[in-house]
Amino acid sequence: MTAPAPVRALVVDDEPRARQFLEKLLGEHSEVEVVGTAKSGAEALARIEQLRPDVVFLDIHMPDLSGLEVARQLARAGPPVVVFVTAYDRYAIEAFEVAALDYVLKPIRRERLAETVRRVVSEVRGGRAAAARALEQALDEPALAQRAAVLRRLPVRHRREVKLLDLDQVPLILARDRLVLARAEGHEYLVDYTLQELESRLPEGRFVRVHRGALVNLEAIESYGGEDGVLVLKLKDGTRVEASERRAAEVRRKLR
Repeated sequence: MTAPAPVRALVVDDEPRARQFLEKLLGEHSEVEVVGTAKSGAEALARIEQLRPDVVFLDIHMPDLSGLEVARQLARAGPPVVVFVTAYDRYAIEAFEVAALDYVLKPIRRERLAETVRRVVSEVRGGRAAAARALEQALDEPALAQRAAVLRRLPVRHRREVKLLDLDQVPLILARDRLVLARAEGHEYLVDYTLQELESRLPEGRFVRVHRGALVNLEAIESYGGEDGVLVLKLKDGTRVEASERRAAEVRRKLR
């Protein structure tokens, strides 16, 4: 009888020693093959698209895009099994345990990792439906949502990849036909957040909600003024955006 193929793993951590240590520990398990590593959230998304691993060991705290944000992007597209790797965080751990999601605490202990590997191998070989449900449930836990980091770059859909836009590239984020779109570089990109989520996740004072369907980058505004009693913003790219009556006073305040 042919032995099952090893489970293909990707290790993601911005700390080189942590990556190397976890890779070494996983190498002690014959049923796991480490097929690659990544040192950032953006690189992780690219490597996952390229390598199609069965499982991703994903550090939560990374400077460009946190592990939670990477997982959120994966959750919408038939994800690999995700194992979060984290220093002790009571709220995160409670959320993972409520959702029955695998996690590994730093500093990593061989015994704990061995338990996780056994579960991961079983999940991969038995189908990933339960792991995918657990990931979605964990990401929906209020404790994790409230602790989500400020977005320094905006993840958007671009063809089959996730592209990270610098915020100064994005003059306008709008809702249209139940989709949220970010305008940048003459294109419109699909965003996996609601406008309400973006209001709380974007850096304070960077964007302003001008009406129920749009957020405008304050630095992208070239001029503004009243036209027939309506506040109109003129953006540097030539776009004209009207503020709602309800939002106009707040928009004026932020423009001063």
